[in-house]
Amino acid sequence: MKMKLLLFVCGILSGTAEVFHEDLAIDGCSDSDGEDMYSLDGEEVWYADFKKQTGVEPQPPFVDHVSVPGGYEQAVANQQICRSNLKNSRIGMKDLPLERVPPSNVVVYSRDEVELGEQNTLICH
Repeated sequence: MKMKLLLFVCGILSGTAEVFHEDLAIDGCSDSDGEDMYSLDGEEVWYADFKKQTGVEPQPPFVDHVSVPGGYEQAVANQQICRSNLKNSRIGMKDLPLERVPPSNVVVYSRDEVELGEQNTLICH
């Protein structure tokens, strides 16, 4: 079993009885790519651009920007940890047998996207 992506999602709900905010932090990696992003109330406030090697604050210029001092360096360190965890997970899961559970019912689906007025092939499993 090959694992292509290791993704950690952390969410924090905080506030008083009158106002609640939702924080979201996403760290993820694969062999060739990575993700490190923070959002507040559904709006992306900071992310690491690993190609440009910098942290990005994508808010428009008229809002107060969230500054993350040392954020890009921390994101790079998180990627090293993530890739190490991914490697260890692959080693640990290498000899685990795949669990194969047969479907409980007959499943019928189209082989390709269905086109009206054309002959379509159905697959029965």
